[in-house]
Amino acid sequence: LGHVRGGWAGHIGLAIAGQSKQRLHAVGSACMAAICSRSDDGDSVELVGEVLPEPHISLTRAFYLQEHQIGGFMRALEAEMRGVSELSVGFGGLSVYTNERRDRGFASVDVAYGVDGVRQVLERVDRVMERFGKARFFADARFHASVVRLRAADGGMCMVQRAAGRLGAIDEEILRLPAARIDTVECVFGDRRFYIALDR
Repeated sequence: LGHVRGGWAGHIGLAIAGQSKQRLHAVGSACMAAICSRSDDGDSVELVGEVLPEPHISLTRAFYLQEHQIGGFMRALEAEMRGVSELSVGFGGLSVYTNERRDRGFASVDVAYGVDGVRQVLERVDRVMERFGKARFFADARFHASVVRLRAADGGMCMVQRAAGRLGAIDEEILRLPAARIDTVECVFGDRRFYIALDR
């Protein structure tokens, strides 16, 4: 997603940095080794994947803004984030999700604790989204940090879901990850990134 007909594709998330980012990269590499290969089982499928360089916890669906709207949107988002303290999240287990168009899948590390803090940030993001006429995030959202982007070589997303069974052995590794400190909201428009620091 990028620049489309005068509009910029946007996405907001909680950035994961430092050692937590490095650990999630290692988890992503383990996921790639587990599922992006052919096997002899009946559900084998060749998958194409890449470890995501900037893991984050998503707080919006993909949306579009016109160039002249971006400044006002960021000012509104910064105002909503005043007084919001940094938070800590812990991970537990892996899931595979598909996007709304069902043309891509994501191997993701699920947020197991710290969910209430993430939800408080989301409520403020949702208020800004509504003010600009954009959809709120999913009401039944399961917060997670995607670590690998996937697609089946034959384009079949159902095969991506079936391949999720190969991730079971990595779950124990996830449970041993230390908590991640989250201190930044990241907003991406095309190739431009904006950062809002949370209070210490």
